[in-house]
Amino acid sequence: MNIIQFYSHLLIILLVAACSGSESGLNDLQNLAGNQEVASYMRSFEGRGALSDNSMPTAAETALEGFRYPDDLLMELVLSEPQVHQPLEITFDQRGRLWVVQYNQYPYPKGLKITGIDNHLRVKFDKVPAPPPVGTLGADKITFFEDTNGDGTLDKGTDAITGLNIATSVAFGRGKIWVLNPPYLLAYPDKKGDGLPDGPPIVHLEGFGLEDTHAVANSLRWGPDGWLYGATPT
Repeated sequence: MNIIQFYSHLLIILLVAACSGSESGLNDLQNLAGNQEVASYMRSFEGRGALSDNSMPTAAETALEGFRYPDDLLMELVLSEPQVHQPLEITFDQRGRLWVVQYNQYPYPKGLKITGIDNHLRVKFDKVPAPPPVGTLGADKITFFEDTNGDGTLDKGTDAITGLNIATSVAFGRGKIWVLNPPYLLAYPDKKGDGLPDGPPIVHLEGFGLEDTHAVANSLRWGPDGWLYGATPT
């Protein structure tokens, strides 16, 4: 069986939940709002579009049963909550391990006060956060998962980088683990290539916006010209 035939008969899917809608009471207004005007606006904001309710999410195994697909495809569950939480990006490394950026700190960076806010919830902060690990440690983390017994399920997870504060993307190359943690592009040394940083990161770029954490710099990819690319809103 060649690779084309193989993939016509096998589809492996990752089922994970999107960022939660509760946002933990907007991360506690007392700790977020830099002034009374901001606190009042955030308290009265009613939200837009389809909002979540108090119902429990459908279990991943149950959700899998609801999919409909061609008879010559197979869909399997390889990873779901609670192994991951608020996944924002997935990618594979050269060892076939699945990396997941977990956006737990969303929607606001830890350690900052909101001094201004508009009707689209774009905000202004009281300061620029220091880069990890110098600044306030956030709840975001990057974890890689692997199948240790060959049964098709990712049964082992390793937290490669923790304490991130609005992290959106990860890439590998040139002996480094590259991480977008706006406003910074960080490079963690990983000379052994085992996925575990050898030391603190170097700030390679800075200045990416943080006003809207739904639209910050994201999607790191290596181009055929050897440059590292990403996407950022205009």
